[in-house]
Amino acid sequence: LVAAFVLALTLGSLVAAGLPLLMAVAGIGVGLAAIEIVSNFSTLSSFTPILALMLGLAVAIDYSLFIVSRYRHELATGREPRDAAGRAVAMAGSAVVFAGSTVVVALAALAVVGIPVLAQIGLAAAFTVVVSVLVALTLLPAMLGFLGRRLRPSADPEGDGVRPGLLVRWASLITRRPIPVIVLAALGLLVVATPALNMRLGLPDDSSASPATTQRKAYDLLSEGFGAGFNGPLLVVVDGSASADP
Repeated sequence: LVAAFVLALTLGSLVAAGLPLLMAVAGIGVGLAAIEIVSNFSTLSSFTPILALMLGLAVAIDYSLFIVSRYRHELATGREPRDAAGRAVAMAGSAVVFAGSTVVVALAALAVVGIPVLAQIGLAAAFTVVVSVLVALTLLPAMLGFLGRRLRPSADPEGDGVRPGLLVRWASLITRRPIPVIVLAALGLLVVATPALNMRLGLPDDSSASPATTQRKAYDLLSEGFGAGFNGPLLVVVDGSASADP
């Protein structure tokens, strides 16, 4: 519902806003169906379909929005729907493929960690992203051809004589001064990442849960009744075979 509201507000058309949502439903449907099939042959974590659903929804809407926006611009310039669809896929489609590839690589890299649960989640989510990219490059152009000029905007925001908006001016500023922007962005990232120098890693336990949960209440009761550390004992194995008194 939130995505539908934002899309309708951004595109100014319920038809144009519904198209990325329809593509998301198609991509997520195929992805989750495949995960369901795999679950009949292999045990999957309960988090696997949830993450696949979240990422599939995000990228499917994003990638379809790229192409739909370009298609509407081409229509506004006077092109025929068939030509507009072809140019939209040719120009925005390359960005979709590149963006999708980076997400797939990042998710598939979870298999490198060596934790089976993370590997399952990463590969399942990566597959859903692949499906979303394919839907944006195949089903979406077909839907553009079906809807034709009904997606044409009332005015082209990139047309001649139109005062550029804030985001357009911001993008123009960045492209005119790429080196200073890159340097400032890198410095900003380094400042934000400074706390990582003192980061301490560990596995979470029920002490990090909300005080209202039963898990946290049980943790506190055990700590009070048996002392601190009772919930997380440290098991040590000692080889005493070589000792004088094993």
